[in-house]
Amino acid sequence: MRIWICSFFLVTLTMAAMSSWRYVERRGEEEANLFAKVLAEMYQRFADRMGWKVEILTSDASDMGGYNFISLVIRGEDAWRRLKHEGGPHRVQRVPATETQGRVHTSSATVIALPEADEIEVAIDPNDLRIDVYRSTGPGGQSVNTTDSAVRITHIPSGIVVAMQ
Repeated sequence: MRIWICSFFLVTLTMAAMSSWRYVERRGEEEANLFAKVLAEMYQRFADRMGWKVEILTSDASDMGGYNFISLVIRGEDAWRRLKHEGGPHRVQRVPATETQGRVHTSSATVIALPEADEIEVAIDPNDLRIDVYRSTGPGGQSVNTTDSAVRITHIPSGIVVAMQ
């Protein structure tokens, strides 16, 4: 299973389009990053106690030692069954280490828990693909409307179209 932990402060969260390898982009304060680190360490300790394997796929450390985001893979018997409900917002209210005047802050982190997908073999016949090269549209830099720099691939049997500009 995969777990993404992304910090944010109060409700200032910007989400990137979620696909299997994208992450939630954070906008927040250092305290939210420290809370994300606490959550990641909690999941790692729990996995160690359960005898599961933990692998950090990617992380972005903040200046004070927290995490802007971290992506973990946890493998082990019943890992998905025990952790699948951890997904969602997690919130803490405390006087943070970053606070000099003793005020209570509310920090949050979003946890995204997904089962690890099975690898499958896909065979696509190149004769089933139609590849078109054309000119890009919209605003652009040098020569965007004068060069054939966009590509569209159509899978003829299914009608699925993928385009890149």
